[in-house]
Amino acid sequence: MSLLDVKGQTRAVTILRRIIENKSINSSFLFYGRQGIGKHLAARNMAKAINCTGIGREPWISDDTCESCKKIDGNLHPDILQITIPVPDETSQMETMVQAIAWLNTPLFEGRQKVLIVDDASELNMHAQNALLKTLEEPPPWTTIIFITSSHIRLLPTVQSRLIKVGFNRLSEEVIREVLASVTSLDSEQINDVSLFADGSIRYTAPGDIEHAITTIVTLLGEVHEPDSMVKFAEKFKAQGYKENFEQIMDIVLSFFLDALVVQKNPSLVRLRGFSDRIREFSGRFSQSAILRAAWFLEKARHAYALNVSPQMIMEQALFQLTGDSNDH
Repeated sequence: MSLLDVKGQTRAVTILRRIIENKSINSSFLFYGRQGIGKHLAARNMAKAINCTGIGREPWISDDTCESCKKIDGNLHPDILQITIPVPDETSQMETMVQAIAWLNTPLFEGRQKVLIVDDASELNMHAQNALLKTLEEPPPWTTIIFITSSHIRLLPTVQSRLIKVGFNRLSEEVIREVLASVTSLDSEQINDVSLFADGSIRYTAPGDIEHAITTIVTLLGEVHEPDSMVKFAEKFKAQGYKENFEQIMDIVLSFFLDALVVQKNPSLVRLRGFSDRIREFSGRFSQSAILRAAWFLEKARHAYALNVSPQMIMEQALFQLTGDSNDH
């Protein structure tokens, strides 16, 4: 694969193409955007393009057949290092950063450029980030550092100021369907179901994942009718699985709220097909303005979640928006 295979990211790929063609790769980069949209794929293929030894190709397109490309694909290239954060604790993070810095400062072994890829970079603690500052300010001339994150606001301003920022956008449903069709064995109906709730990224890889999530969340929402049941539903978000998949669950809850707004007047617009009865019952229980207020709050809460606000608190407050005028229909 090459940068040509990074789908739906024309702007980001164009930026990287120009950087490689202009040979301005002795820099540090920040690839940012939501999960599952191609940031890591772009980083790997940038590393491949920089080090590709294929003949008769454009500089920004790796040929996949040379020894360098094969080694990078197999995670065997001595001049490419990929780190995934978080590592277990503060001491481990510091040790990992110290080792990475030492690796960056050693001469090239066989490639054209050392490339350090740091996944989930926003999980680096303050000490680990500060440890990288000198290297970011004065990197060895043979090094390229790529930070990958879905929450770049958690990186220190002093770190961000030393990085070339490359933003990655949400993927269209069309691109998501195209990618899923090429990398999974899902049928067209399953691909449509997955792309409907992918919310601009490729996170679900099996239809069972999303079907189970939708059924569970819709069932729980259908039981919400007064403060005690709202608290009970919000308490589910203490569980690690709910925390880890909070954004996906928010997408389902938002779809439920929006369906509740349209189900009475235009059932054909309902997205959660198969749950119309539960949605209609919920819609009759709360006013349209209350449901809209809850949906608005939840959409705004995405930013708060990025700042580590409790998922349980976010969902609880969103549901309590329903009680303000629940009898005003």
